[in-house]
Amino acid sequence: MFQLMMLLLGALGLDRLLGDPRSRLHPVVLFGKAAEWMEKRCRRILGDGVGAGLAGWLVLTLLPAAAAGGTVRWFGVMQPWAGWLVAVIWIYITVALRSLGDHARAIEKPLQHGRLTEARRALSRIVSRDTMTLPESEIVRGGIESLGENLIDAVTSPLFWATVGYLAGGMPGAAAGAVWLRAVNTLDAMWGYRNERYHRFGRVAARMDDAAHFLPARLTLAAIALAAPRVGGSPVTALRMGIRHRHDHPSPNSGYGMAGFAGALGVRLGGPTVYDGVCEEYPYWGDGRAELTVSDLKRARQLADTATVVFAGMLLAGAIVWRMCFT
Repeated sequence: MFQLMMLLLGALGLDRLLGDPRSRLHPVVLFGKAAEWMEKRCRRILGDGVGAGLAGWLVLTLLPAAAAGGTVRWFGVMQPWAGWLVAVIWIYITVALRSLGDHARAIEKPLQHGRLTEARRALSRIVSRDTMTLPESEIVRGGIESLGENLIDAVTSPLFWATVGYLAGGMPGAAAGAVWLRAVNTLDAMWGYRNERYHRFGRVAARMDDAAHFLPARLTLAAIALAAPRVGGSPVTALRMGIRHRHDHPSPNSGYGMAGFAGALGVRLGGPTVYDGVCEEYPYWGDGRAELTVSDLKRARQLADTATVVFAGMLLAGAIVWRMCFT
């Protein structure tokens, strides 16, 4: 398990050092362009139904995963350390913890100086809700909810599937697992809409994304609870809020992260939210303080960082137990 530990630590270390590089040649950007091309070809050849979406989904998730695993295997044959480095790079590409923190800081900084307009613009870059009239408390609420939701999608799920892949196929499997998850997540973001265009074509992408995040979301709640004392919170309250409100969100997985953050931070999240001028009546999550301040967003960043470390430790412990029981 030392090798797995070094893979996870290496990927998180690269993310902390380099962050998410912004480039038109970033693999996720290139993947997005490939997905647009594939959608057009599938619709042209197979139509607009579920089968066409399934065909495109299979190609776009399996081929990148196979390519990631293949490059690790190829470099590993030449030099074991080279295979490890390539695997770390692939996993790093799928993890975005520093990016989450940077976006939160971009909201914090103007709020600290009373520049609400600038803070609203920063929030609008990471959420789809209307932000231009939000007061400070609602701006902070949006930032915390984004952290709680995206911690699962952009951090813990890639680490989870890297670990599953490692147990199945060593370092090539770890790279393949992380890349597969990022492909699944990206296709959901592009195709997983409940509108006329994607109601049928994007159905597989949406359902498979829900399935891929099912276990990581629930394990993330446990990690958030264990990390709660880092921000002065109660593990029991975090766990209780996550379980109580797990179904109080359209996504079957996002509620675990956001409600868990509410419980760990001792605040109240959720509630009425405006999208394109239309108010969605979400329930409230948590029993804590309703009036939020910029310090709560800073605590949420600390919670995300600590929960990630705890989650990685949980994965390593689980992998050790799995090997002891099944090998």
